[in-house]
Amino acid sequence: MYSKIEMSYEKYMVIYWANLSRFNNLMIILNISMFFLSGLVSRGYYYTFYSIGCCFLVAILAIIPLSFINRLWFYLVNLLMEFVGIYFFTASIIYWVRNGAQASV
Repeated sequence: MYSKIEMSYEKYMVIYWANLSRFNNLMIILNISMFFLSGLVSRGYYYTFYSIGCCFLVAILAIIPLSFINRLWFYLVNLLMEFVGIYFFTASIIYWVRNGAQASV
């Protein structure tokens, strides 16, 4: 079964990496626009940094021409890092909503 999945991955690898890259860029833009521009980060909230750090790591690993970029396990590791970034982003949104979503003056 793993060989079927790997063959399918090799066939559509360009599409998977392109979609991950686009989603990653969207996550970075959302993190910056929602939390850095609102002033939430200046009040000592650090989950946003963790989320954007995971997104930057995925972006760097997608850009660097490594010899194993066409391996399924490498894509899954990057996808897992993206999900960790999504977790921290979601936690940031929940924290932001619970605290009134007010920008600092």
